[in-house]
Amino acid sequence: MTPLFLLNAGIYLVVGIGLLLVWQRHRTQTFARDIGCSTLFAALLPLGYLTNGLAPAPWNALGLPLVVLGAVPNLLFLASGVMRLSGRRLPYGAAALIVALALSALLLPPLEMRLLCWALFNLSVLLTVGALATRWLWHAGSAVRLAGPLLIGLGLSQLPLIVYGEQGLVPNLVLATLLRASIGAVFGLSALDGALREAGKLAARFQLLTEHAQQGVAVTDGERILYANPAVRRIYGMPLGLDNHTEFAKLPPQAFNVELLQRYHRQVQDRPGTVATWEGRREVAGGRVLELRFEAWRVEWDGQPATQVLITDDTERNASARELLHQATHDKLTGLPNRTVLMQRLKEYCYLTDGALQCTLVVLNIDRFKLFNESQGLVAGDQLLVAFAGLLRDALGAGAELMRLGGDEFAVIDPDGASVRELGIRLRGACARPVRLAGGEYVVDVSMGVAIFPDHAVDAEALLRAANAAMYQAKRIPGTALALAERRYAQLTGMALENEQALRKGIRNHELYLDYQPKIDAVSGKLLGFEALARWQRPGIGLVSPVEFIAIAERTGLISELGASLLERACCQIAVWRAELGTCVPVAVNVSPMQLLDQGFPQLVERVLRETGIPPACLTLEITESAAVENLESTQIQLNHLRGLGIALAMDDFGTGFSSLSMLRELPLSTLKIDRGLISPLPAPDAVAVVTAICQLASALDLQVVAEGIETLEQAIAARDAGCHALQGYFYARPLAVADAGDWLQRQCGAGACAGCAA
Repeated sequence: MTPLFLLNAGIYLVVGIGLLLVWQRHRTQTFARDIGCSTLFAALLPLGYLTNGLAPAPWNALGLPLVVLGAVPNLLFLASGVMRLSGRRLPYGAAALIVALALSALLLPPLEMRLLCWALFNLSVLLTVGALATRWLWHAGSAVRLAGPLLIGLGLSQLPLIVYGEQGLVPNLVLATLLRASIGAVFGLSALDGALREAGKLAARFQLLTEHAQQGVAVTDGERILYANPAVRRIYGMPLGLDNHTEFAKLPPQAFNVELLQRYHRQVQDRPGTVATWEGRREVAGGRVLELRFEAWRVEWDGQPATQVLITDDTERNASARELLHQATHDKLTGLPNRTVLMQRLKEYCYLTDGALQCTLVVLNIDRFKLFNESQGLVAGDQLLVAFAGLLRDALGAGAELMRLGGDEFAVIDPDGASVRELGIRLRGACARPVRLAGGEYVVDVSMGVAIFPDHAVDAEALLRAANAAMYQAKRIPGTALALAERRYAQLTGMALENEQALRKGIRNHELYLDYQPKIDAVSGKLLGFEALARWQRPGIGLVSPVEFIAIAERTGLISELGASLLERACCQIAVWRAELGTCVPVAVNVSPMQLLDQGFPQLVERVLRETGIPPACLTLEITESAAVENLESTQIQLNHLRGLGIALAMDDFGTGFSSLSMLRELPLSTLKIDRGLISPLPAPDAVAVVTAICQLASALDLQVVAEGIETLEQAIAARDAGCHALQGYFYARPLAVADAGDWLQRQCGAGACAGCAA
C-alpha cells in the first residue's frame, strides 16, 4: 500500500508542477494555475492517509490535518479551474458552501464513518463539477471537451470506497491517479492551446497594426532586415512582396545606412530598455530625398535578440513647419523679411561682433502713400509696394538685406560697412526711377533715416529708434530726403513721447489750471473782462509753455478733454466771483480748432452754463483765425448755435495771414483781437496805419477791437487813437492767479471801474 500512496502523491506533484509551469509562461491561462494548485493540494491526501495509518504516536495525529489541508483547497481550486476554463468565475457563495460541506464531511461524522462521508461528498462535488464542465465545454476543442467526462470519472472512482470501505482504497488510488494524470494532461493541452491562440491574436494584432500603419516598422538583427511592413517599402520606394534583404541592398548607399543601423543595433542590445533615436536626410529610390526620423529598441524575433526600428517620414511636416516659420518671418505681400528678422539680424550684428564691425541701418518711408491709396485704390497701392521693393532690391549691394517693416515702411541693413554717401546714392537712384504699374508710371518720394552701429547706438532697439528718429527728421525736407541720425533726434522723439504721457497724467491729476489777464477799456480804463489762460505746472519740470502742451493735446486728441476741463473751471470761477461780488466781468476762454470739429461742442457749453448757473453774457469764446478758415462751413454752424445761446464770440490772433473779409461778414462775431505781432511795432506810423485800417473795417462790421500785447504807454495810446476799444498786455497786468484776479476785480468794481455783466 505504501508504494502506491507514494506513487499517487508523486504523480500529483509532477502534474501540478507541470501545470504551474505552463501558467508561469502563459499568464493569461489562469485555469492552469488553479488546476495545478488543486493537484498539488490533492498530493497531501495520500500523505495524510500514510501518516494516519503508519506513523507512530503521536505523529499519526497529523494525518487528519494533512487530509483536511489537502482536501478542501483541492476541491476549491478544482471547481475554480473548471469555471475559469469555461469563461466563468467561482461565486464566493459557492466557494463558502464547498468549504463548509467539506469540513463537515471530514470532521463531524464518527471516526468509522468519516471515510464513507468524505467519499460521498467527494463523489457529489466531482459529479456536479464534471456535469457542468461537460455542458459548458462540450462544444470547445476536442481535448477540452474530455475534461467533463474525466471529472465525472474521477468522481465515480470514489465508488470502491463507498462500497468496500478501506478495502476499496487500492482501486480508488489506481483509478484516481490515472484520471488525475489524464485531467492534468487535458488541462495542460488546453492551456497550451489557449496560449497558442493568444499568441495568434497578438500576431494578428501586430500584423494589423504594422501592415496598415503609416509609419515604417522594420526588424533587423544588425546584418539583415528580417521584417519590413508596407509603410517601409512605400517610404523607400520599394515594390511589395519581395525579399527584404535583397531589395534593401538595391537602395542608394545612404538610404538605409548599414553602418549606422549596426551601431544603434549594438547600442540597444547592450543596454536593454533604452530607445535610440536619430534622424537625417535620406536619398531613396527614384532620387527622392526624404527627411526621416528613426526610433529603435530591443525585441525578440524567432527566439533571437533583434532590433525593431520605427521609421517616420517627416518631410511634409518639416516642410510645413518651415513654411509656417517663413510666414512668421516674412512679409506676405513682398516676400521680404519682416520686423522680426530685422531685430534678429541687428542683435546678431550688435552682440556677436561686439562693436568690432560697423553696420548701417536705413529706415525708408514712402511719403504721402495714403494719398496714393485713396486716389488709386488699395490694389494699386499693393502693386506699388511690390514694384518699389523690387527697385530697392536691384539697387542694393550683394551683402545688403532689404526688409519690409509694415505698411509703407522698409529697412535696409548693410553689414559691409559701405559709406553712407554711397548707400544714399544707390537708394536715391532707386527712388528716382519711376514705378511702372498697369495704370501708368509713378515716381514716389521717400524719407530715409540712417543710423550706424556702433556710432549712433550700441544695441538693436536703440539703433532702430535712432534710424526712425532720423527718418522723421527727413520728412521735414521736401522730396526724397536722407537724414543721418543725431543724438538730439532721438532725444526729441523720446521727449515727445514723455511729454505726451506726462500731459495725460497731468490732465488726470488736475495739474493744469487757469490764470486770468485783464482787458481794459481803452478810453475809460475800466476793467472790461478777463482772458482765461491755460497753465501747466509740471512736477519736477516747472511751467510748460502753452504753445507746447496745447500742440501735444491737439496731436494726441486730448484737446477735447482738456478744453472741456478748462471751460468748466473758468465757468465755475465766474460763478464764484458772481456769488462773492454780486456782479462779474465776462471771461474769455480759448477754443481749439479741434473742439469746433466736435458736433457736440455747443451742447457741452450749454450744459456747463446750466450746471454753473452763470448767464451766457458772462462767457466769451475765442477762436483762432486759422480754425475759421480751415473749416469755415462747419465753424459757421457751430458759432451760430453758440451765438444763439447768447455767448459772445471773438476772433483771436487776427492779422496773422489768413484774413478774409467775407469770413468776417459770414461769421457771427462780436470782437476782433489784433495779434500782438501787429501791435508790437506801435507807435511806428506804418504799424498805426495797419491797426487803424483793421479798426475801420471792424467798425464797419460793428465789431469791437481788442489789442493784445500792450507793453508800453506809447503802444496803449497809439492803439487807442487807432480805434481799439480794449487793451490787454503786460502794461496793465500780467496773467493773474485766481486770488490775485479776484482782488483786482474787487478793487476795480469797488472803485466803479468795472463794467460787469448782470447778476
